[in-house]
Amino acid sequence: MRSELDATIARLHEQLADIDDLDPAEIARLKAELDEIRETLDEQDVNSATLAERWQKQVEHFRESHPVLTENAGRVADMLSQMGI
Repeated sequence: MRSELDATIARLHEQLADIDDLDPAEIARLKAELDEIRETLDEQDVNSATLAERWQKQVEHFRESHPVLTENAGRVADMLSQMGI
């Protein structure tokens, strides 16, 4: 599961790099959030539900304009929940 999550996070980083119609500050914030997710996965006391919920809120407003980004973001949230970290 961890390798799948890492691959999905890497795909999201690539997608964010290719999006031209988002504010650069917004892209930077999303990338920072992804990095935080990746970094906290190794911690013992991570609350995956909170992490997943925060991530979903970050990308919620992209649902219509960037459906593939939103789909992959949802995968990250689902995997975090399934991992039960």
